[in-house]
Amino acid sequence: MPFRNLHPTAIRLVKTCDELLDKARPDEITAEQVLEISGISKGSMYHHFEDLDDLLEITYVYRYAKWIDLTISKMSEILSLAKTPNELKKSLFEMTRLTQKDSQAGIRLERAWIYSQGHKNERFKERLIQEGERLTVSLVDLVKDVMNKELFKSDLKPRVVAIFIQAYTFGVLVNDFTINKITQEEWIDFINSVIDQMFINN
Repeated sequence: MPFRNLHPTAIRLVKTCDELLDKARPDEITAEQVLEISGISKGSMYHHFEDLDDLLEITYVYRYAKWIDLTISKMSEILSLAKTPNELKKSLFEMTRLTQKDSQAGIRLERAWIYSQGHKNERFKERLIQEGERLTVSLVDLVKDVMNKELFKSDLKPRVVAIFIQAYTFGVLVNDFTINKITQEEWIDFINSVIDQMFINN
């Protein structure tokens, strides 16, 4: 069930877990902690969630959805305001810089971890798929709007572009775990050259 459709009591429990996950690993969090901090009764917790694992899954989907909502908002702003290819290029280049910063390494790592958990858990995987599809569909619509304004090349496949955007925003995670790292500028310049040559209708 999407977070936005949850009962207020369930939302309070999720937000409590969200705060705890900022400071602790999931295996360090107990039901007792969640109940004490949230002030929710044990009966209410188990009325809304099957168990602590169920609550933690929903919390990770919530954390994932926060990133999705931020991405949709930022991309919508960038793509709707651009009136010329150069304006679009400049805005997308800035988006690349923002998402590829070293300070975003923790977010990239958590996203990778979330995906890995979905691989091992069908229930969690289905929840992630629903949120991921929401982002993909939103990006597809935005890409189509830009193509209609003739700012993107006409032969692009909107869904491919949408998947690429999601992939490159955390793909530099690979560089976070290498010895001879490429520089942030090298990576950003490469991504921006791909955007310029493959997407922008210059």
